[in-house]
Amino acid sequence: MCVVASPLVGLMVLRIKLFVAGLVLAAQPFLLMTAKAEGWMHYGGGLDGARYADSDIVTPATIGGLKEAWRFRTGDSTDGEGYFGKRSSFKATPILVDGKLVFSTGFNRIIALDPETGAKLWRFDPDIDFSIKYSEMFTSRGVAAWSDPEAEANAKCATRIYLGTLDARLISIDAADGALCETFGTEGEIDLSKGIPNYRRGEYSVTSPPTVVNGVVVVGSSIGDNGGVSLDHGVVRAYDARSGELRWQWDPVPRFKNSPGAETWENKSAARTGAANVWSVMAADEARDLIFLPTTSPSPDFYGGRRLGDNNFANSIVAIKASNGEVAWAYQIVRHDLWDYDLASQPMLLDVDHGDAKRPALILATKMGFVFVLDRETGEPIFPVTERPVPPSDVPGERAARTQRVPSISLHPTEKNDIEIWIRDDAHTARCQEMLAGVRYEGIFTPPSLEGTLVYPGNPGGVNWGSMAAQKEKYIAFVAVNRLPTVVKLIARKEYHRQKSTGKVNGVDAQFTSQSGTPFGIARYELFNDESGAHCLKGPWSTLVAININNGSVLWEAPAGRAPGIDDDDEAAEWGFFAIGGPMATKGGVVFHSTTFDQTLRGYDTDTGKVIWSAQLPAGAHATPMSYEIGGAQYVVITAGGALANEKGQGDYVVAYKLARQD
Repeated sequence: MCVVASPLVGLMVLRIKLFVAGLVLAAQPFLLMTAKAEGWMHYGGGLDGARYADSDIVTPATIGGLKEAWRFRTGDSTDGEGYFGKRSSFKATPILVDGKLVFSTGFNRIIALDPETGAKLWRFDPDIDFSIKYSEMFTSRGVAAWSDPEAEANAKCATRIYLGTLDARLISIDAADGALCETFGTEGEIDLSKGIPNYRRGEYSVTSPPTVVNGVVVVGSSIGDNGGVSLDHGVVRAYDARSGELRWQWDPVPRFKNSPGAETWENKSAARTGAANVWSVMAADEARDLIFLPTTSPSPDFYGGRRLGDNNFANSIVAIKASNGEVAWAYQIVRHDLWDYDLASQPMLLDVDHGDAKRPALILATKMGFVFVLDRETGEPIFPVTERPVPPSDVPGERAARTQRVPSISLHPTEKNDIEIWIRDDAHTARCQEMLAGVRYEGIFTPPSLEGTLVYPGNPGGVNWGSMAAQKEKYIAFVAVNRLPTVVKLIARKEYHRQKSTGKVNGVDAQFTSQSGTPFGIARYELFNDESGAHCLKGPWSTLVAININNGSVLWEAPAGRAPGIDDDDEAAEWGFFAIGGPMATKGGVVFHSTTFDQTLRGYDTDTGKVIWSAQLPAGAHATPMSYEIGGAQYVVITAGGALANEKGQGDYVVAYKLARQD
């Protein structure tokens, strides 16, 4: 491991305004709690995941003066040659802690910058083993931080940075200089592979930041979960934030017959099923001692005949007591998942003014484009949720759930008649019709089939890990929603290898996965015209949506990004195009959102959805912006790395924009 420090470390005296300060008080909704921690100390701004900046310097009236202040390059885009042809993928959102802007790169290097100038203060390299082929293509979304309330001022590791790595380690370093906190675990790190049944090196990783709450650091895992039935277990573990001692662990799959939820796993399937892990970002309510886990699909993703039943605690929001690991409540979002509809978004914790009372709420956007609003003390829905009958499976050995939960806030088409091919020209129409020939679709939750099923939205969403943001004073939530369909085809085992050797399904290049331990492999492809690259379905394709979080009504919807090759006068110019990162809201009345393919950061008026500012980025952004106030100026920061693994929009940039307060 290597730490490189700048001589600037220890010389900065900063006056940084408190931004996001943790949780929302139940008695005073939307007011920030005072805290000793500086700035945007958590991945989602605060532990509430609201992605909210408490600064009013940038407003619709002043945003014209927001200009680039500095940019920094990590070096990852020129590194990585020979790592199985893959480079780093830059998806991190920095945090601001102890006067430093801290983030991780796709190669798990942690870098601290001066937030005013972008100068490097220190750099920590965990020395990832690049001889291993990792399933996650060198991804890290960020780091977590914790200030030790018992540490003396300026003591070593008084404030710590935590990182989960691709090679399954949990590392603790000193925020002051990037040196390892050697009293944590074994010389500053914990081997997360230990104690994980069916652990596979390179397939079990950590790609999202841990969550630190009430003195424990909680970490999940990312698992390559479509390879088969008996894969790595998705155990969530909590460690003492100071010593690294294991405090508790919880497996989303009820492994024993007397475990709660075991009755929803038939034929002892819970004993052999893997995954159902937590790969995304958790949220926490410190005052209630609750941490909220968004779990994922059990293995494998697209065939559940070896795990019949509803599969409780998979695809669920699970509230756990942070102090002891006890389950307080659980609410399943998707029963018996057959579509890879992981809970990819960080839950957002706000209070809503619903009915005659303020309610402590958990708000979750999903890959299906649904938004659930639950009481975060009980897990009961605050807004209505209906049980919708869904199509049955016709695959031998499979049994789909009879109904699925559909909330009153639905931001994505769900009906069979919602599918409409984009009539761009005759050749495009004909090719897209060929790609859909014989494909089954009876609305959302149509199960995978032997003839091929349109999964709409596809497994990227909907809403993925970009999550939601909130303008707290106005009770407005923001979310970027994609409409990206995929075709999934189950292939009998005896035909699978022959079909895979062709690389195609329906004459289209496809991704093949074995699903070992089942009678079927799968092939899938995104519904883009493989000859022109154009989207087959009529738009919109991606939009930024504003929601009144007191009543669930949509206030406005605006295009998010633009597809390659689309001119201003094209009807598709207003349809957006596959937004990966999420939005960030500010007290000043601006919501920021970046898009990948047109490499643009935009500022929207929170009241109208009108784009009032934009900046061209040096690479496509796969990340969510953040913001802070320092020295009488507000900064907006975004990481821009493009799809480096695919050599598109390549870069490794951190870019900061600045606006000084006008007296």
